[in-house]
Amino acid sequence: MKKINPNNIKELKEHLESLPPELIEKRNQEQIEGNKKMFAEFNDAFSKGCCFLCGNKLDIFYEDEPCFHWFLRPVGIRKKDYKNYLSEPIGFFRLESYLRWVATTENFIKNINDLESETSERKIKEVTIKYENIEWSLNFGKTDLEGHSNSKNADYPHFHIQMLIDGNPFIRFNDFHVPFSKYDLIDIKLMEEASDLIRFGHSQGPGMSVIEDEELLNEMDELMVASENMDTATFNAKTLASMPEGKTNSGEKLRKMFKENRETKVPLRHLMKKYFPEVNLITQIEPADGFPEKKTRNKR
Repeated sequence: MKKINPNNIKELKEHLESLPPELIEKRNQEQIEGNKKMFAEFNDAFSKGCCFLCGNKLDIFYEDEPCFHWFLRPVGIRKKDYKNYLSEPIGFFRLESYLRWVATTENFIKNINDLESETSERKIKEVTIKYENIEWSLNFGKTDLEGHSNSKNADYPHFHIQMLIDGNPFIRFNDFHVPFSKYDLIDIKLMEEASDLIRFGHSQGPGMSVIEDEELLNEMDELMVASENMDTATFNAKTLASMPEGKTNSGEKLRKMFKENRETKVPLRHLMKKYFPEVNLITQIEPADGFPEKKTRNKR
């Protein structure tokens, strides 16, 4: 079998295009199952207050054992403790996945702002993630990817991270220029040049960008239930209903519909079609209150 150079995007694309559909499906399923297993291991360790990566307690850090759980701000850690850690490649996409998983333990989808519609025009990738009183923002633009040629400490491909505690800065965007790993650079290149063949997603830690995928949103809408507490709701759905000219709503049907809604938690917009098949509905789904605002790094 010919060995493929992962750094050669053209060669990699040709290899992917040559794979039979059944093999691609098999590999995809293997990847999905592998992700599920790893997330289960993470979740089990996290529920016990342990880090599934280093094995230490989440509230403890050792200076000579840097780990992603440092971003949970274990007891006693200071900003200067990150200096050596973030001067080496830690993996942008690996860190993003880890923080997504952490956020998902508290609230599914709602804690992750990865909306493309809110991404700055100057950024290639931008995401804000929150968990309890901590909020992280990761981003990079074209100039970050190229490296700042006029800079003494950032003339290499890098990304930026901000970390807020109770809304106050603990790590600022300009504190560190975190170098990309070689795997980051390959993934970024694939995202740019092979997006028709490879799709990057977060099956175990999806964010609010799910509402920007019409097909996925329709599937999710069928599974949604009405929330009794808007503070814990993930989405806020607003529906405009109108009857055809000359048609009116039956008061008795309306009473039955609201009763079924209270008992089953099926959203009213779904029940409307059941009780009034001829009704016209326009629904807008947006993030519920408590969804984090996307933070961006502005030029000095």
